[in-house]
Amino acid sequence: MKTISSIKRNFVREKLFYMTLLKVGIPIALQNMLGYFVNLADTIMLGKADNTGLLMSASSLANQPFFIMAMVCFGLSGAAAVLNTQYYGKGDFDAIRTVFAIILRASAVISVVFGAAVLLFPTQIMTLYSADPKTVATGAVYLSVMGWAYIFYAITSVMLLVLRSVAVTKISVWVSLASLITNVIGNWILIFGNLGFPAMGIKGAALATLFARAVEFIIVSVYVFKFEKKLSFRITDIFRRSRVLSKDLLKYGTPVLANEVLWSLAMTAQASILGHITYSTGDPVAANAICSTVQQISTLFVWGVAHAGAVLVGGAVGERDTEKVIIRSQTLRYISYIVGAPGVLFIIATRGIVLDIYDIEPETKQLANAMLIVTAIIVFFQSSASIHIVGTLRGAGDTKFCLYIEILSLWAVMLPLAFIAANILHLPVPIVLVFMRSDEIVKGIICHFRVKSGKFIKTVTRERGEDGSFKTVEV
Repeated sequence: MKTISSIKRNFVREKLFYMTLLKVGIPIALQNMLGYFVNLADTIMLGKADNTGLLMSASSLANQPFFIMAMVCFGLSGAAAVLNTQYYGKGDFDAIRTVFAIILRASAVISVVFGAAVLLFPTQIMTLYSADPKTVATGAVYLSVMGWAYIFYAITSVMLLVLRSVAVTKISVWVSLASLITNVIGNWILIFGNLGFPAMGIKGAALATLFARAVEFIIVSVYVFKFEKKLSFRITDIFRRSRVLSKDLLKYGTPVLANEVLWSLAMTAQASILGHITYSTGDPVAANAICSTVQQISTLFVWGVAHAGAVLVGGAVGERDTEKVIIRSQTLRYISYIVGAPGVLFIIATRGIVLDIYDIEPETKQLANAMLIVTAIIVFFQSSASIHIVGTLRGAGDTKFCLYIEILSLWAVMLPLAFIAANILHLPVPIVLVFMRSDEIVKGIICHFRVKSGKFIKTVTRERGEDGSFKTVEV
């Protein structure tokens, strides 16, 4: 196997690479942008419906179970992408369809479990995230509606994410646009009571989101089963099975799923830490909700590059072209630093404008301003970590390493430091946020050296015999 030192050039010079990066990355960035605008619209409209921040805080905390489920689905899709990007490089679409079917069934089962839990135990779940009775009661109302949206989202997101692994991305933009329009109009009608409807507050926001998720589901399902030609997935394909591919998914995909689950649990633990801070003059949960939305918007293209990178690196691994894998991975390493810088500048330059949009108490606005400065600094490291982990390392099949650094950075570094800072030392919330985002710094630094070493390429695909069955290969 070739090493970095034996390769004369360390960045891609072929035009096709950058064209593919943009072709795949831009639609994903647009999809994410539209999705984040949905979140932004929710927070702005709920803020205007109640300037105390109660509705914003309650919806933010009530969305934590949904966030965990979404990360599980993302993990399942990421597990599928580890195999699919490499099978895409081999041109084996039959294997991709089978992997798609397995993951689709799993996501449906998981969404039913999560949805049932929040519908049956909304108050009990809210108490995990807040000690304020008003926040708990308000959040429970939100959960009692949102639970029905879980299965729509799970199936839709898995279908879109699996399509990404074979470079089908344009449909995601139209789906997200339809979702944004449905959600904003629904919020305007149901939160504030327009067009003759009663003002429903947070319940109206939940209903609008439910309608938006249903619209997403309908559009994606029709597209996948009726119009999509590259994958040509049909309803009967849902029942595809393969013991060999199931074992490979468990072997290479379980670390990805575990990675996302551990990350989502750590994020909900962060929300719980913020929700139990009582010494702050401003509302840390509401301020963090604003910061999270701005952070997501500032990293739109980062995630586009990350998913495009997985397709490019995974495809090269599937082609068994080691030199191409290494050169592409080193190019993505440089790109990760370049795309991170605009995100930092965006947050610094627009934080005043963003905060003026929200109708919240002055103390909370002042707190959010300080937290946005911390967020801006972290975005640079997040860019590096995200592109390396989601793009290069997963595309190359190095999933166990990704899991190990996630455990180290989140559970051995970030959470202990954040808990101590908030609950023992009672440090100012912006300082607590530094510790809460310290995992991005740790991951960014470690991934830099992992990718630079070139020791991350793991072939996860199998060759087929003359009869079409899979043969065992060394991995």
